[in-house]
Amino acid sequence: MASNITYPESTSRWFIEGDKLCLITKVDSSGNTRTSARKQWKAIAEAVTDGILLHYYAEPNSVKSLNDDIDLDNTMHLALVDYVKKCLYMDKSGTSVDGNVAAAAMQMSRMHEKNFNDAVIRYGMKKRDKTGGSRVLKSVSLL
Repeated sequence: MASNITYPESTSRWFIEGDKLCLITKVDSSGNTRTSARKQWKAIAEAVTDGILLHYYAEPNSVKSLNDDIDLDNTMHLALVDYVKKCLYMDKSGTSVDGNVAAAAMQMSRMHEKNFNDAVIRYGMKKRDKTGGSRVLKSVSLL
């Protein structure tokens, strides 16, 4: 609002570690870019009066091989486990020669599919707390 930095989105970064928010920038409070590589990124030296608007996209990285880690938020881990179990039980049902085993596996597949759909579709926005979009962090006055 009353900053000397013209485009803060290109010179500032933020990250969350635990329950702490860190704001760093490449420019000093007068808007001059720091040139020293070792001390280029430092804590932001601007006064925050009306809050901070953080905008980010929650798009995961794509999986390219079997050795890649799945870039998935920790709130979705249980839903992913239910999806994998659904697929495994469905495969077991299709390959089993015993009709009772196939019926039981298909029932387990339906149960895990319901759990997955409940976690993602039915209660998706209520259970997930880290979705993309605009957020506002209002800083408290220490005066």
